[in-house]
Amino acid sequence: MTQPRPLALFDLDGTLTRRDTLSDLLYHQFGLGRCLRAGLSLAPRLLGVPLGVVHRDRAKVDLLRHFFAGMTDEAFRALGRDYALNHLDRLLRPQARQRLDWHRQAGHRVIVISASVREWIQPWTDSLGIELLATELKRRNGRLTGELDGPNCRGAEKVVRLQSLLDPADYHPIHAYGDTDGDTEMLALADHAVYRGLR
Repeated sequence: MTQPRPLALFDLDGTLTRRDTLSDLLYHQFGLGRCLRAGLSLAPRLLGVPLGVVHRDRAKVDLLRHFFAGMTDEAFRALGRDYALNHLDRLLRPQARQRLDWHRQAGHRVIVISASVREWIQPWTDSLGIELLATELKRRNGRLTGELDGPNCRGAEKVVRLQSLLDPADYHPIHAYGDTDGDTEMLALADHAVYRGLR
């Protein structure tokens, strides 16, 4: 009888990386000045998240719309590819990268499950031969609207996306790595859950 294959699930932002990839991408693509101006204009929304008066998904959409609404799909994919292949790897925590590579080299199935947007992660995951489940953005007539296409890939939605791809019961052991309450449900699936342990 064939032994079940091990599965490794990684959150991206803050787990594999030292900081948030969205803010890093905005800095590299639009510059500090434009990011500061956007921060000022969006301050009521952004500051409302930690205060509990604005839902994080709403603030995220406001930020995405500010920078990307109206951008062509082609330009957005090029921007995301540039970031994924030229900047994302530099954000990785050394211990996290070692653990990721250990799972890859051991032949485990490796999936990054991220609330960040697919286009600025997938060229990087593709280059490593690993899989990705991520937040998607809506298009209309070949341009981004700035809205999410489906739920933000966070919290319980991470498990929903995973279960639409595979049956966790087919894998053993399951390893999962996360760093916030947005990873709680994903970590609960694991035989070996690591919370903030890759720092």
